[in-house]
Order: sequence, then structure tokens, then C-alpha cells
Amino acid sequence: MNKTEASVSLFTITFFAAVQYAFLAGVPDSVSHFAFLFITGIVGFLITLLLFFNELNRIDKKQVLQSLVMAAETLGFNLFLLLGSSGVGATVSACVLSAYFVFIPVISLVLFKEKPEKNSLIGIAVVLLGLFFMMDLNVKGLMDVHILYLLIADIFFAGYIITAERFTTGSNPSILVMGEQFFRSMMALICWAIGAKFSLAQMRLPTDPAFWGSVIFISFFMRGVYGVVQLYAQRYVSALSVSLIFSTEIIMTMAVSPVLTAVFGSAPEEITVLRVIGAVVMVAGILLADSTVFGALERRLRHEKK
Repeated sequence: MNKTEASVSLFTITFFAAVQYAFLAGVPDSVSHFAFLFITGIVGFLITLLLFFNELNRIDKKQVLQSLVMAAETLGFNLFLLLGSSGVGATVSACVLSAYFVFIPVISLVLFKEKPEKNSLIGIAVVLLGLFFMMDLNVKGLMDVHILYLLIADIFFAGYIITAERFTTGSNPSILVMGEQFFRSMMALICWAIGAKFSLAQMRLPTDPAFWGSVIFISFFMRGVYGVVQLYAQRYVSALSVSLIFSTEIIMTMAVSPVLTAVFGSAPEEITVLRVIGAVVMVAGILLADSTVFGALERRLRHEKK
């Protein structure tokens, strides 16, 4: 894989991420979310197992514990992502989820006493402004229960980003990916079984076509392909380029949303001028908060002054 192929691969999985919200919204309310998370997780695990089977001889107790922590974080993230995306449009979901980094400085400060960088604070302020525009300048919109679910998902994902960065420094990423997928599936299965015991869900596979359509897409493209491609492609592309590519998810989601609503026959998402402005502002905030982007801008300004 060369740099061009890696960049195309990253754009492709970013497109998958933009499309996923239409499939997540299609998961019926009558189906246990934990059933969905178990099935998609176990398929993702089998995909990564086939690819990284030879790495299993390198597993150790430390990596097992790290995988457990990451699995708990991603289970919380995916659960609240399902709950939140079922009640708001794809573009709003993508924008709110892109604000996860707002919580990273807070968590880092509380847990590790790490002071936030100046560019992070600037980026956070810009993203919050963009989110305000996404809500059509309506503060009450931020209090919608589905928005709150997505914000909780952001907190889980921010924690995952922090721990994953620390864990992958001294561990085998392939082992962590497999372990995370496996343990998350088992946790979802246990929660599904507990729900069935208390008559909150039935312990049987759903027959709803919408459910299985969502399972196929999420299992293969998000649980399987996304993680593997990201793991390898980022080795060939600079951190700045990766940030630029991933920041386009909001724009992609907004662009494909009308097409997906027509394909799935769902209610069309209202794309207002304020939401377009909000999306652009949020992308700008995300890039400003990224140290690699902020550093590049500072170097460019210093160069132009000379």
C-alpha cells in the first residue's frame, strides 16, 4: 500500500462512517440494542480473527485487560450511538458525534492532570458554536434526549481515544482490535441475556429485514473493514492528512443524506442554511483542535511573515 492508496482507503471508510447513520436509524425499536451489538460485534471479531490469527501467539495478560477496558468503552459508545441516532437525522448525528474531542481535555485533566493545549480550547469553542448553528440557534434543541444520548456516546468515545492511545504504545494493535471486538460482543450478549431474564427483550434472533440489513452493513463495513483499513492505512499517511480526511465525514453525511432517505423511504432530513453553516464551522473547529493542523497553520503563517 502506498500513500495514494492509503488516502483513498481512508476516504472510503470515512464514507462508510457517513452512511452508517441511515442503517443505525433503521434498527427497529422492538429489537434489543444488545442483540444488534452482539451480532455485529461477533462478525467483526471473526473478520479480524481471520486477518490477524497469526498474532494470537503474542497475547498476554496485560493486553487482555487492556482489551476489556476498550471493549467496555466501545460498548457504551455504540449503545448510546444507537439510542441517539434513532431519533435525529444523519447529519445532526454526525455533527454531534464529531464533537467527542470536546471531552478529551476534560477527561485528561481529571484523570491524568494534563492541561489542555491552547488550540484545543479554541477548537472546542468553535465546535460548540457550530453545534449551536446545527440546532438552528435553538438552545432547547441541545436538551433533546437523543442529543443527550449522542453526547454520552461522545464521552465514552473520548475515553476510548485516550486509553487506546496509551495502550497501543506498548501493545500489539492487532491483539487489541481482536480482543476489543470479542469482549464487547460477550458483554453485549450478557446484557442481552439479562434483559431477556427480566422480560425486557426476547433471547432470539430477530426476523425483521431492516435489522438484518443494518447488521450486514455495520458488521462488515464498520466492525470489520473500517478497523482493519484504519489500522494499516494510517501508517502511510501523515497525521495532518488523516485529520483532514476524517473531518470530511460531516460534509459527506450531509451530501448523501438526501440520497439515503430516498433509498430507504425514510422521512427526508431538513438541511437548512444554518445547518450548513454549522457543519462548516464544526469542521473548522475540529481541524483547529488538532495539534498537527494547528501546528501546520502556525508554520505557514511564520513562513509568510519572513
